[in-house]
Formats: sequence, structure tokens, C-alpha cells
Amino acid sequence: MLIKMNACCCRRGPKDHHMPHSFTRFFRGYIAWTTAVAVGTVLLMPAGANASPASEPALGHGLSIARAYQDAEDAPPSKYIKKVNETRTTANLNLRSKPTTSSKSYGVMPEGTTVELTGKKSGTWAQIIWKGKTGWASSKYLKTATYTKNTSVRYIKAYTRMYAKPDFDRSVGLVQFRSKVELLNIQGSWSQIKSSSYYGWVPSSLLSTTQPARQYRYVHKSGPVYSHYDKSKSKTVGRIRHGEKYEYRRWDGKNRRDEILVGNKWVWTSVTNRPYVAPQYRYAQKDGTTYSSSDKSSSKKVGKIARGTRVRWAAWDSKNRRDEVLLNGRWVWTGVTNRNKPKGYTPKVVSVKPYSRFASQNAPFRKTPRSNPYDTSILTLRDGDKVTITGKAEGGWVRVKYGKHTGYVIEKNDLRKDGPYSVAVYGTLRTGQTAYNLMSGYQQKAMNQRFASSSLYQMWNPNWTFLTNGSGTVVNEQFQYSRSKGASMLKKLDVYESQLKFNGKPIYTRQKVNMIDGSQSWTYKTHKESEKLVKRSGRYIEAGDFLKRS
Repeated sequence: MLIKMNACCCRRGPKDHHMPHSFTRFFRGYIAWTTAVAVGTVLLMPAGANASPASEPALGHGLSIARAYQDAEDAPPSKYIKKVNETRTTANLNLRSKPTTSSKSYGVMPEGTTVELTGKKSGTWAQIIWKGKTGWASSKYLKTATYTKNTSVRYIKAYTRMYAKPDFDRSVGLVQFRSKVELLNIQGSWSQIKSSSYYGWVPSSLLSTTQPARQYRYVHKSGPVYSHYDKSKSKTVGRIRHGEKYEYRRWDGKNRRDEILVGNKWVWTSVTNRPYVAPQYRYAQKDGTTYSSSDKSSSKKVGKIARGTRVRWAAWDSKNRRDEVLLNGRWVWTGVTNRNKPKGYTPKVVSVKPYSRFASQNAPFRKTPRSNPYDTSILTLRDGDKVTITGKAEGGWVRVKYGKHTGYVIEKNDLRKDGPYSVAVYGTLRTGQTAYNLMSGYQQKAMNQRFASSSLYQMWNPNWTFLTNGSGTVVNEQFQYSRSKGASMLKKLDVYESQLKFNGKPIYTRQKVNMIDGSQSWTYKTHKESEKLVKRSGRYIEAGDFLKRS
């Protein structure tokens, strides 16, 4: 007699709550034994067991229970979890060139660092090897003990079956993409692993020491999601909509369905794909009503939509001539929306945290964020001038503060983050200081600006201040120059700032730096070598302001 069971009966979670573990194992063994006898002591293989794991959509398409069931609790011990003797540091500890505190340090070994003992000692010092360097460290801060070293952690790179032996002969379970497993053994190109439910063999190429990145799929057409990959067994359990993005786990080639994560539940669908899908939008052409469904005979009124409202779109029902749209966080149906913007439509402006940009060209500064037809121009924004963005609107429009004026430009076309001829100065080139006359001819000046992630130091001469990397901010002024004057101005400042040298090299170099308002400008700042000198020999100016130095 051949005994078969449905695939779902063979899938066991981490714990079997329906019967005691000892009885469960006995029952499984009995089923396998009786089936083996019925077929002449030859165990049956799952359907498709000789195929490549990558091509197999799921476990259990007509799967016979007659197989060796390899429960995770019966797995052999891992060869990659071992007891080892290791020496570790018990504090942040210098590695010295000689067994003295006055000798050169090769670096500081953080607390808990594993080091190698050479066996040589000198008083209270031990010679060790760390990062390929041999040196000396105080034995007082070294501890040798027995530790459990675990190098068995692996991750699954693709959904696959596990096999009883290192071949494709007999499947014993499955393991999902990104699952964390324990490596037990390696034999040729196969690895024996243990998951939360089973242990078995998989091709080593499917394992990684780091967890693979999540994968995603996009909804190409609004449609249902199902409880099962098998069309004959599945039930509709929800709906996903055009342009949405979901985490993906595997693909069932036979039923042509993706398994995706929707609302913390893994479900199946045939309307997702790998390529990105941009969300689509519709506009209310007139005031109208929204409904609970597309069917005019059974739907209920659920709200109103006002003319000009822009809404996310999901589907179009041609029979009832209604769009499915997202309004106020709810998917509803309406017959008054269209792809086209209604005549005279002005998009809503959403306020944002202010940030700054520079004009990338001479651009019209408009009253409203309207692209067709263009609204009245207030003035022309000058190429290179700095502006502050305070709001955003559909179509790439941004609300901009420019001097005393507020208007709209298209950010992508008209603005840029870095000013090509913007120079930020923080010392003697500032307004009223000894070298301010060099900054003449500017197009625009922005006062009371600040560098981000910076510090200010003073050395020897009170006028010698140096900008370095740091955790604070430093006061500066930004000068914007026109394209016709900018290049020559930068050359002049390069010559001026290169006069101060150390060991024959200029202390400053011209660098692009970030401002706290999100913009970037040129400035003259210490480089890697000169920064060490400045921080070692200079005095830190806590206020970050040249005018508040002593």
C-alpha cells in the first residue's frame, strides 16, 4: 500500500504543537517504514527532486511522505562551532615597539581585541602579533581563556530545497531566501546546514556569510493577492495597486506567481514584476462623489472630491467608467477624474524645512507654480545667486525666497547645490577685516553663514586662523561672483591663500565644503597633513567665530 499525504501536512514549523515530540518522530518513522515496505524498501522521491533547486518553485507538488525526515533537533553538531584558547585585551591597549611605555606605539588595540602570543616575555610585558605587526603589550591587560568560536552562521541566497545527502536525490525540506542557518559540514561543492525546522544538504553556492539584501517587486497592474501559489487551492485574501512596492521572496514558475510580503503576511500574486513602476496620478475635472466600489449597482457613496484635486491612481473600470484613486488615505472610486490637469490648475505647495541653493542660470521668477501656461514672471533670478527654498509643489516647482521676494522656479532646471563661483570666507577676508578689499566685484553676499562639521583654530599670529574638520560649526560669509568674473577671482584667491606655508607646502587648499543650510561653497581649509599640525599646536576657538578669537 502506498501512503501519500498533502504537502501541507509535511511542512512543520519550529514546534509541532499537535502531538508530543517523541510521538511525532515515531509516527513519521512508521509512515516512512510502511511505505518503504510497500514499494520494495525503495523510498520515493518528491516530484521534480532531480531538478536544479533554482528551478523548483515550491515543495510539495504531489510530494509523497515516504522519505527520511531530518528534523533540526536530530542534526549532528557543527564542525564550525569550536572551543578555542584565545588571548584578548581587557582594556584599550597600546602595541609598543619595545617593552617600555616610552617606546613607539603601533596603535591602540580596542578592548576585546584578539591577539596572537609569540611566547616571548620581558618582565610584565608579552610579545604579541596584531594586524600583522609584532610588538609588546602589558600582560596585565591580556587575558587568555577558552572561548566558543562560532563561524557557522550562513544565509540563504535563494529559496531552495534541502537534501538528505550531497546530491539532488531526495528532498527533506525547504529553506527560504535570506534565512539564517547553521553550517554543519562541507563536502565537495555541497554544504550541510540546519534551519529552524530541518537539516540537510544544499549547494554551497547558495550560502553567504552576510545576509543578502531584500528584494522587491512592483505592481504593474492592480489586482488580487492569494493565499497559495497553487491556483486550485488559493483564495483571494486582498488587493494590491499599481505602482506599489513589496518585498519579494520567491517565484513559482508553474503557476507564474510571485510571493510577496503584504501587511506582514506572505501572499501570492501574478501582477508584480522586477522593473520599477512609477506611480500615476489623476486630477478631478469637477466637483464629484466618491464610491466604495466600481459597480454602479452595488456601490455606496463614501465622500466628495473637489475640482483640481490631484490623487494617486490604481485602476480604470471601463464598464462603469470609474477610476480607483487614493483620497485622504483611502482607496475609493470616482467618475470625475482624468489624466489632464483642469484648466487654470495650480498645484498645492507643501512647506519644507528651509535649505539653500544657487541659481544655475538666469531664470524667470514666477508668482505661482504653474507650468502650462506659465504664470506671470516677477523678475529674473540671476545666475549664481543664492536662494532659500521653503516649499515644494508638483512638477518640480519650489517656493523660493530671493532677497525680499518670494516666488517659484523649477528646482531641477534652475538651481544647483554648489555655487561654481561662490567663496565662503571666515577670517581676514570677512567684511571690515584686513584683507576684505580682495573680495571686491562680487554679485551677491550672504552674511552670518556657517560651515557644517567644522572647527576653528588660531596659531602664532592672531590673524592666522585655520578651518579644520570637527564636530561644531564655523561662522563665514559667502560671496557669489558672476561667470565672467568668477574664474579670475578664484585664481587671485589661490595665490593669496598659498602664501602661508609649513615645511615648504601651503597650509590651506581650496576645497568644496558643506554649509549647515545644505549648500556648498569653495573655501580655503587645512588639508590632511596641516590639520594635524594645527590641532596639535593651535588654540581651539570654541565660538567658531574669527571675530571672537583672543
